[in-house]
Amino acid sequence: MMNNTGKPIPFSYAFSFQEGMAHIIRKSGTGFINKSGELIVPCTYEMAFSYSEGLVMVQKDGKCGYLDKSGNIVIPIEYDDADIFSDGLAGVCKDGKWGFIDKQGNLVIPYTYDATNCFAEGLCGVIKDGKAGVIDKQGNEIIPFIYEDIYQFSEGLICAKKDSCSGFIDAAGTEVIPFIYDGGSILSIVCKDGLICTFKDGKGGVIDKTGNEVVPFIYEDIAYEYSEGLVYVRLNGKYGAVDSHGNEIIPFTYDHLSSFSEGLAAASSGGKYGFINKMNEAVIPFVYTSAYAFSDGLALISEKGRNAWFIDKFGDAGIALKRSYTTLEKAKAAILILAAGLILYALIKALL
Repeated sequence: MMNNTGKPIPFSYAFSFQEGMAHIIRKSGTGFINKSGELIVPCTYEMAFSYSEGLVMVQKDGKCGYLDKSGNIVIPIEYDDADIFSDGLAGVCKDGKWGFIDKQGNLVIPYTYDATNCFAEGLCGVIKDGKAGVIDKQGNEIIPFIYEDIYQFSEGLICAKKDSCSGFIDAAGTEVIPFIYDGGSILSIVCKDGLICTFKDGKGGVIDKTGNEVVPFIYEDIAYEYSEGLVYVRLNGKYGAVDSHGNEIIPFTYDHLSSFSEGLAAASSGGKYGFINKMNEAVIPFVYTSAYAFSDGLALISEKGRNAWFIDKFGDAGIALKRSYTTLEKAKAAILILAAGLILYALIKALL
C-alpha cells in the first residue's frame, strides 16, 4: 500500500499510528497521514502530539490549537502551550498559567495553575504556587497542595512526590503506599492491572496496590507498566520480559525490547530488529535497522535509516516512506565526504 500517488511519502521522521493517524515530519513541518497513506494534515505545523479522543494538538507560529481527523481547525490556534485531550478535557496555557478546555474550546477550569497533568478517572494532578495537589473536573480542590510533584490517577491511585521520594495516595488523599521509592521515576509510575512498576535504590521492581513486593528490585531497567501481562526488564545489560509473578517469560538475550502490543514486541539482536511473540518466536525476521511496537495493526520499521515502512503482522509492507534529508544533514554528509577525500588524498601522497 502506497500513498495515493503510488510513490513513497518523503519524511524526516515518523511516529506510530494512533487512532488511525500517523504523525510524520518533513523539512516543511509536521503533519499526519491516514492508514491509506493519504496526507490528511499538511506538513505545515511546527509541532504536534498524537491524536487523542479524536483531536490533535498542533503548533503554528508559536501558538497551539486543535484539529480533527479531517485536518480542520476545531479549536483556534491561540494558546501559548497545550496538552492532549483526556477524559474530555485538555490543559491549555495562556500568559504562563494553565487551565482546562472542553472539546468545544470552552474554558471550564480557569487559568490558575503552574503546570497540569491529564485528567483520568475524573481527577487531575496539578501544580499551584510550586506545590502539587489534585482537582476534579469542576476545578474543586480534592487533595491539598502539599506535594512536590504529582502524576495521573490510575485504578484509584495517584503517584506523588514528597521529600524527594515517590509514593501513592488515593482519591481521599490517604497514603496507601509509603514514600520510599525513587523520586526520579515520578513521571513513569502508574498502576495498571493492580501492579506498579517502580524503582527503589536505583533498581527496578514491581509492587501491588498495597505496596507488597511481587517482583524483586533487581533490574537495571523496567517498563513503566505491564502490557498484555508482561513487562520488559533489563538484567546484566540484556533485555527480557517477566510476568506478574516475576517469572522469566522472554529470556535475557536482547539488546532492546519494546512492550508487547497486539501480541508482538519489537526486539533487537546483533544490531538488527525484528518482532517476537510471547513464546519468544521470531514472527517477523531480524532484518531491520529499527522497529517500533505495533499500534492500530501496523508497525513502523526502517532500513539503514533512509527508508521506512509501516508493516502488518505478516511483515508485509504497507505505507512506504522515503527519508528526505535536511539542509544541515546534507551539509554534514558533504563534510564527511570531503574529509574522506582529504584522508584518501593524504594516503596517496604518502605512498608516492
